[in-house]
Amino acid sequence: MLKHLLLPLLLSCNSLVLAAELNVHPLEGAADQAVRISVSGLLPTQPVKLQLSMHDSNGSRWLAQATYRADQHGTADTASAGAEAGSYAGIDAMGLFWSMQPESGKGRATPLPLRNEADGLRFSPVTMQLEAFVDGERIGQQTLLRRINNADVAAIPLQLQGVVGNLYHPAGALADGRRYPVVITLGGAEGGITTANMYAAWLASNGFVAVALAYYRMPGLPKDLVRVPIDPISDTLDWLQTQPFAGRVGVMGGSWGGIVAMAAAAHDPRLQAAVSWVGSPAPFRGIRRDVPPADFRAVDEPALSIGGRDLPFLPYVEQLNWNQPGDHAAALQKAMLPIERINGPLLLVAGGDDQLGASGEMAALAMQRLQRRSVPQPDVLLYYSDAGHLITPFYQPTTFRSDTGPYIPVGGTAEGYARADRESGPTVLGFLRTALAEGEIQLTR
Repeated sequence: MLKHLLLPLLLSCNSLVLAAELNVHPLEGAADQAVRISVSGLLPTQPVKLQLSMHDSNGSRWLAQATYRADQHGTADTASAGAEAGSYAGIDAMGLFWSMQPESGKGRATPLPLRNEADGLRFSPVTMQLEAFVDGERIGQQTLLRRINNADVAAIPLQLQGVVGNLYHPAGALADGRRYPVVITLGGAEGGITTANMYAAWLASNGFVAVALAYYRMPGLPKDLVRVPIDPISDTLDWLQTQPFAGRVGVMGGSWGGIVAMAAAAHDPRLQAAVSWVGSPAPFRGIRRDVPPADFRAVDEPALSIGGRDLPFLPYVEQLNWNQPGDHAAALQKAMLPIERINGPLLLVAGGDDQLGASGEMAALAMQRLQRRSVPQPDVLLYYSDAGHLITPFYQPTTFRSDTGPYIPVGGTAEGYARADRESGPTVLGFLRTALAEGEIQLTR
């Protein structure tokens, strides 16, 4: 008799599992775009487990999982349902993305794999797998594609004497007769051009024309970050003012690229907006790659030059907050870039726990310096107290973001980086759209 009573109940539970549906939108989208994830067709308060995974560029599998409960309508939505157990806790629509961890061993700080397409310039989409489980049974799975650049972004090498760069643009932008906002992008102390390419591909996916430039550690460029000329940025501007597609021009860089961006904008008024991701308004000392520890503690030489003239730089002092008064004040004032001369607004992205470049402290100095402007500008400071030096504009795992080893600490927490990544990208895009709004301009040197 008991067997006959249990059979309808078991059949009813199975039918509920079959009715449950995993919903994801969009399945293919930009890596800086939030994804709406929900499971419908559940019983009210019924638990459901979601699991997200991907492989980094080394082939290591990263995994996140969390359990949610359905609402009174039988739907569990990551935007409104709190994660009760798993890789993260609380309500966070993209919690599964930033809380992924490697299945074994240590992970990369920024594990979103950057693999190039056949042209060597654009980036292949990243594949992620999303699965949903009810009572241990998988009730749905979806494959997500996350793109650094949209499929219709085009990229070509820039053929300019003395300039190592690549041009990224929305398809057809070079010949449709319209003028586009242009952004010159720069990577950090790692050198090369990969980071600049990533920024440029991202911007081109959002309607900009972007020119990725290398300034050292590429063929034909300096090997070390010592007396590196920033003149190629002005050379690129010379070329851009001859191009019919070029509207207003800005510059954007990360880390040392943020320093270079501010230096270039302070010295060339044709740059009408600047964005610095965790950069400093006062250059640090140079870097020689063959002198351990291969950072600004190694040499006492300037990193940058312009027109054959060395730019001043900060002396290296252990455990010094440059905002505090003291004997270092004169050296600080000498090293500060004249960012108040930038012919347009400046946006600073800063981490309050930046243990590598002290971008939070240096951003405070930059905002003070901008008070000297003769013509006020809508300058912006994005300050993230619990983020460190590696803020990105993409949704990706942050669980190992601060674990870069004992010699070059970067600071930050997983949650702090997740917030900074989520908020900084859209704000930077909006800032650049406003600052470089279309209009007839005169690009005069």
